Amino acid sequence: MIDYNMKIFAGVFFHLAVFKWLSSPLLKKVSPVFATLPPNEQVALRKRVMSFFNAVATGGCGLYVLLWPDGVLPNQIWFDSAIVRHAGCITLSYLVAGLLLMAVYPSVIKDKLMVVHHFNAIPAIYICTAYPFVPYYANLWALMELSSPFLHIRMISISLGQKRSLLYKLSSALLLVTFFACRVAPIPLWFQLAEPMANRELYNDTPIILLTSIFIMTPMAYLFNIYWFSKLCRGAYYLLYHHQE
Repeated sequence: MIDYNMKIFAGVFFHLAVFKWLSSPLLKKVSPVFATLPPNEQVALRKRVMSFFNAVATGGCGLYVLLWPDGVLPNQIWFDSAIVRHAGCITLSYLVAGLLLMAVYPSVIKDKLMVVHHFNAIPAIYICTAYPFVPYYANLWALMELSSPFLHIRMISISLGQKRSLLYKLSSALLLVTFFACRVAPIPLWFQLAEPMANRELYNDTPIILLTSIFIMTPMAYLFNIYWFSKLCRGAYYLLYHHQE
């Protein structure tokens, strides 16, 4: 686990480096409007750039494992998948970097549920990284991030005054589709654990902290996803209704 801890530490530095040195030049190149925004809005957009990089990397790992599982299967209780554990390292480093930025720049907290989400996700993902336990279900956490790039593109477009652009409209549509496909639709897959639960295979020599991750932290994450998806659906309905008016 020492090797993975070093990767997490390096990942925290990478994410903060993106926020500190890469995000501002990139946003200025995308639109000169960025330089005219208030400092707190600039910080929020810079954090979104950092989040975009994390989402692409983590979601990419999740998609790769989904397409080429190589042993990461629903019936595998113990299986060491390097890609799943590396995805966990990337996500953990991002979450830690995100909490550090929230502490330094409270203005980036747009939804207090995100703070709760981060604190819930950190122990759950750390457990999945430290133990090669139910990697198929751990990978579902990584797969969730496939929707996040479109969220960040959409929010950046809004802040830069590009709400009528094709990029904004496309990212909004893809966000709704990928959010459902990657965060809501996979929820029933979690119930495939019923069989190993019934024959008690899931509990054989399993630390209580791992069971906590499965039965408490993961359902909490799914509840957050259902809540946010309902907000997306309400927003989409309002836009369609408003457009008709």
